[in-house]
Formats: sequence, C-alpha cells, structure tokens
Amino acid sequence: MKKITFIISVLAIAITCKAQSHAGVDAVVSKFRNFYNQQQTDSIYGMLSDRSKGLLSLDQTKKTFAQLHSQLGEMKSFEFSKEVDKLNFYKTEFTNATLSLLVSLSDGNKLETFRFIPYKEDTAPREQSNIVLKTRTGDVYGSLTFPKGSQKVPVVLIIAGSGPTDRNGNSEAGGLKTDAYKLLADSLQQAGIAALRYDKRGVGESKGAAIVEDSIRFGDMVDDAVGFVKMLKKDGRFSKIIIAGHSEGSLIGMIAAEKEKVAGFISIAGIAQRADKIIEKQLRAQSGSLAAQATIILDSLDAGHMVKSVDPALTSLFRPSVQPYMISWLRYEPSKEIKKLTIPVLIIQGTTDIQVEASEAEQLKKANPNATLKVIDGMNHPLKQAPEDREKNVATYNNPKLPLSPGLMPAILEFIQSTK
Repeated sequence: MKKITFIISVLAIAITCKAQSHAGVDAVVSKFRNFYNQQQTDSIYGMLSDRSKGLLSLDQTKKTFAQLHSQLGEMKSFEFSKEVDKLNFYKTEFTNATLSLLVSLSDGNKLETFRFIPYKEDTAPREQSNIVLKTRTGDVYGSLTFPKGSQKVPVVLIIAGSGPTDRNGNSEAGGLKTDAYKLLADSLQQAGIAALRYDKRGVGESKGAAIVEDSIRFGDMVDDAVGFVKMLKKDGRFSKIIIAGHSEGSLIGMIAAEKEKVAGFISIAGIAQRADKIIEKQLRAQSGSLAAQATIILDSLDAGHMVKSVDPALTSLFRPSVQPYMISWLRYEPSKEIKKLTIPVLIIQGTTDIQVEASEAEQLKKANPNATLKVIDGMNHPLKQAPEDREKNVATYNNPKLPLSPGLMPAILEFIQSTK
C-alpha cells in the first residue's frame, strides 16, 4: 500500500473549492471511471480545469495513471460518502484496493480538486430512533435515521415490496436477506437526508399489528403509509417529504402520495399493469392450463366475487382467506394511479431485474409523461449489481454484504435535490 499511496500523492490537485450538487459531481466521477478503465489518459487530462493543468502536465498524468492502473486494476464502483468543507468524498472500489476519492469541480464542471487517499470506514455516530405508528389493530414500528446537525433536512419514507418484508428489506418467510432498505437509508443519511423505513404488518416488531388474513385489505397498507407521512409532517425537523416505494410498495406509495401531499414520489422496480395481468403472465410461463384457470378466477375476483373451487396447484395463490385482499388489490392499476400525480415523479428500473420487466417502467413513464425515467444498468430487483444469469442473480437475494448498485443513489439524490 505504501507504493500505491506514493503514486496517489503525485496526483493530488488541491485548490480552494466551493459546494456543488452531488449529482453533478457523480456524473463527472462516472465519466472519469470510464476513461480510467479504458486507459484514455488524454481524455482524463481534458477533464481537468485550467488551474489544475497548471499543476500537472500531460506527460505526468500519463505516467502516473499507467502506474496507477497497473497496481490498482480497474475502478469497479464508486459511492458518495460525505461532504466535508465543500469537498466530496467517494468510496472507490478497485480490483486490488479500496480508496477514498476527494473531488471538487470548477464553474465549468472541470476537475479542480482531485486526489486519492487510503479509505477508512466512517465510524462517526449517527442518529437513529424508533418510530411507532398507532393503528386500530396494533402498532407499526419503524426506524428513523437522521443526519447529524440541527438544520432542517429532507426525509424519505421507504415503503417495502410484496410479502412479509421488514424495514431492512429482509424476509425470513420468503428466504430473503438483502439489507437493501437499510443500505438505502444509510446512504441517504450520509448524504444529509433522513429516512424512515418500517416493518410491514405482521413482520418483525410490527407482528402485533397483524390483521387476520381474511380481514386485511390493500387499503390497510396505504393507510399505514399515509399515517407515517402525517407523522413526518408534524415533525419540525424536515424540510420536505419524499415517498419511495419498492416493487409492490410502488403502488402503495403512489396512492399515499395522492392522498397526502408530499414533495415527490420515487417508484423503484414498480409495475404498471394491474396485478392480475402480472400473475397471469408468470403462470403462463409455467403452465398454460394453470394460467387459463387463473384467468377465470381473477376475472371473478375483479368482479368482486370470491371463488370456492380452486385447483390444488393454485391454492397457495388463491386460497379463500386471501381472496378478499386480492379483490381490494385489483381495484388499483398502477399506470392509472401514477397518472393522477401532479408532483415530481422519478421512475427507477434496473436492467437485470428478473421479477419486473423494463417495459413496466416504460409504461409508467408513458402514463405520466412529466415523470423522469432512470434505467440503472446491471441493477436487479433487490437493488444490487447482478448479471443477467438467473442463478447468479438470485444469489444476490441472500447476500446483505453486497452494496447497492452504484447507479441507484446518484439518481435518487439528483431527484431529491431537484424537488421543492
């Protein structure tokens, strides 16, 4: 590491800097990563400001980056860590090392300050408190993470996806362990933004708020989200509220955002079609006959009628106790709900999501033309970087140590900063 540190010190360009938006700096760092990995040193030199070029010649840049690339290997990923004295810190993962990249930009978005230093894990204490939402059937528990400081900050309400999912993005019953929502909250906190995430009814600390299966309705999930928004509005520490819904949480978030005014809405891996269309499609890929039977059942449920006789192969999906919930769920079509929103909307979809197709995000965008669509290359359903290979993709569903996909946070932070 000593030899690497020496080479890095040659690259140090430090000039008095001013604050910039993280999104703008993220874009420049991403551009640098591409040039670095392709060993296009001339292009990297072109990214430097005139003042920086006065401190480092093109020949010095070429020699230094050649040595750097041979020792560190490729730059795999970068993640915003913090801002200190108007200097942006990024955790950068190389093939052979992890380093901190310090960056600031000139007025023309050129690299003004640019240096690598050894990476140290941020162990600074951060605030986290338990939040309790009182409901008619019991208490729903959540965690509120808050950045250090006394100024007002934005807050994001994170709504979990389908199934018995907890506030961290994990599910014991579903065999899911990703820590996706915890990682998202931590990343927001490091960027100076608060986050509230919660255990769904019947899960984790919210087990006491469980409603018997034949009595629960989709609207109960929406009411919980609305209740948390109202709670956040009464808290004087927040400058604005953003709702972020993942998977099924996307539809819940849309409806909640329409019911209770917020500054913006983020749909992550959300579907555009009604749930019955997705179920039919998934079953069709397994069995044409089962899909045909499911279509008949779903048509009845859509009309508000329960079905007594169900094929044993479909019982887990259409058991009598869950049918009332499905009837209430089929009242909502995401593409119609998102169309109702007049607030800023961000639609995020990963290219390696094996559960939700990219066409769903495109349909949501079509339904709300004013929305911003961000497609994250290589991001899968649990918000991790993953290949298209199904077996390797599914392996990420049980690896909480994996970081969030590097393209996710820049998109979210840019959106939050753009909302009023």
